[in-house]
Amino acid sequence: MASQENQEMQSNKRQFTWKELSQLNKRHNAHVAYKGKVYDVSSFVPNHPGGVDQIMMASSHDITNIFELYHKPETVNHILEKYYVGDLIDNEMPVYSNEDSDFFLTLQKRVRDYMKSQKLDPKFDPRMFFVYFIFTFLIWTCWYIMMRLSSFLLLSSVFAIGWGVSSGVSALTLGHDSSHYAITHKPWVWKALKFVTGLNIGFCLYTWSYQHIYGHHKFTNVEGSDPDIVTTKNVHSIWRIKKQQPWISRYLYQHIYMPFVFSLLTIKIKLQDFHTMYILKKGPVRMNPPTPMIWAEFFFVKTFHVFMLYYVPLYYMTWSRMLLLNLIYELSFGFYLAFLTQITHVNTKVIWPDPDEAKKVYTHKTWAELQVLTTTDYATDGWLWTIMSGSLNHQIAHHLFPGVIQSHYRHITPIVRQTCKDFGIQYNYEEGLSGTVYSHFKYLLNMGRGVETMEE
Repeated sequence: MASQENQEMQSNKRQFTWKELSQLNKRHNAHVAYKGKVYDVSSFVPNHPGGVDQIMMASSHDITNIFELYHKPETVNHILEKYYVGDLIDNEMPVYSNEDSDFFLTLQKRVRDYMKSQKLDPKFDPRMFFVYFIFTFLIWTCWYIMMRLSSFLLLSSVFAIGWGVSSGVSALTLGHDSSHYAITHKPWVWKALKFVTGLNIGFCLYTWSYQHIYGHHKFTNVEGSDPDIVTTKNVHSIWRIKKQQPWISRYLYQHIYMPFVFSLLTIKIKLQDFHTMYILKKGPVRMNPPTPMIWAEFFFVKTFHVFMLYYVPLYYMTWSRMLLLNLIYELSFGFYLAFLTQITHVNTKVIWPDPDEAKKVYTHKTWAELQVLTTTDYATDGWLWTIMSGSLNHQIAHHLFPGVIQSHYRHITPIVRQTCKDFGIQYNYEEGLSGTVYSHFKYLLNMGRGVETMEE
């Protein structure tokens, strides 16, 4: 009898297309999709333990992989199921198999057991607050000294570079952790530190979160879905990193000119933020309309950044010197940030999921396996690059456990490596930064020559 009632309830549920779901992104009608089911979470929005902003960013989207990264499995039955209203009958983006991954379930249990045995809080490490403070302090100290020494071009240029590098490290530590909700369990802390990051580097963390969390982390190296590797089949992109791209002669030199292109990244981001907030789309990733508070924060951060970069320095230097030193800062910041984020996903070791399979459902490999196979770790025993790269040398652990504060990745990485070995999954690793850099440039060289295979 109970089974029959349950079947009748299921039959009365509504069917949603992804386009219909995409319109359900306001507080009064917030809906999400999880494993093909649609949930009306509008009544739960004020009570969401992770904060209103987080659940509203997720509304109108498929949250399957993100939900599983930030919530315990029993949360589906205890909370989510009561809001079930229907089924999703098509997909905006590629989806992964709904079958649970034995690899990932085992890995999650091993990591939870280890953290519990060592009495480690996944979201807290007081030492990281020292790191956040040091690089915030270095940003503004280098900026100030650069201005005061502006009459000495060489010295002021050195501090402009220091300003850029410190900004890069701050983005990869404070900005990265706060955007992944990995600093304490308090939503107000995440919001406050994301705001501080915006003041430090001039980025809009709202747009970046969509690009990074809802795009790159969900669809690493997936053609047409990962905003970090967007290229087009019929239009010649700045570089060739996928075999589906048509070849042209300039790609022969991409391993030479791309470092210069990398240097322009932060200029591009700061300007593109305005266009992104207007069209509400970050590459292929659809964004929800910002709240008035997010708009206010956006304009305040941008105004503050322009004021500090282009107005205050004029008290100490000429226009030409100010523009030159700001250019040195931007090129240093851009190169540092772009280079460290690209080398772990664009190299000869990683795989690139089949774009034809990406149009359907990934059935041969689960999401967690693809995170491992599309990523490379390096120098994970070295403390220097762990700090300076924002733990991107532990990139695989970060992709599998983004909600964990980055200083704990040194504990998680050995567990990931052993679990990969136990399940026969290739774990990509280089002993040092130099090996990863070599692998990155070799890949660019191979793709520029039209060589399509890995490890050529």
